[in-house]
Amino acid sequence: MAELIHKIALCIHIPFGFLSLVLFWIPIVLKKGSPNHRKVGWYYYGAMWMVLITSMILSVCNVALGKYIAALYLGFLSIITAYPLWYSYEILRQDKVWSKKYFLMRRVFLTVLFSTGIGMIFMGAVKFQFQGMGPMMVFFGLLVMPSGRELLWNKAKAMTKETKLKMHIQGTIISGIAAYTAFFAFGGSRVLMDILELSQRWMILPWILPSILGFSYSRYMKRKYKVAKVVS
Repeated sequence: MAELIHKIALCIHIPFGFLSLVLFWIPIVLKKGSPNHRKVGWYYYGAMWMVLITSMILSVCNVALGKYIAALYLGFLSIITAYPLWYSYEILRQDKVWSKKYFLMRRVFLTVLFSTGIGMIFMGAVKFQFQGMGPMMVFFGLLVMPSGRELLWNKAKAMTKETKLKMHIQGTIISGIAAYTAFFAFGGSRVLMDILELSQRWMILPWILPSILGFSYSRYMKRKYKVAKVVS
């Protein structure tokens, strides 16, 4: 049964995954706030949630099939993608003072992120002793450690740090980073090894390169569209 569910979920996951990879770039080149920007952004948002839902199903199926490492990475990628995808839209719906529901959900997401990040660091450093997939586990665990600092912020401080435009841009780009990381690390890894003739030790690149490029681009975009602390 787990194998059948895995195949069905994969048949849904792959086309929506490719669709989200393409749609990610269209709102970036369109005029910000334009009707087409909003429309395509909605399509991307919907496609990415389909990818996330099927990713979570695939992760559970992998556990049932005994593929624990694949389940671990896919599950972790789903978690670190869900939070920025969620707030990239929800932050735009908030008034000058955030709702209690939004702030509570934010804290829940941050708690899960920080806890799973600690778990990834522990697995990579202690269980795998920085061998094999260990360095990547530590890398991605460290990547979400700032969530622990943000978890300590009260609502007033968080509202001064996280403006609407900044969080919308940041959340969208981070979700795109995760989508491309999953593509290159899972679906595209074999292609990279065959075409570029990369040895196994170089396969860490598909995991970390999208993050490095994406976060650099995110910083550029936030500087480009730097605005007042509160954006209507």
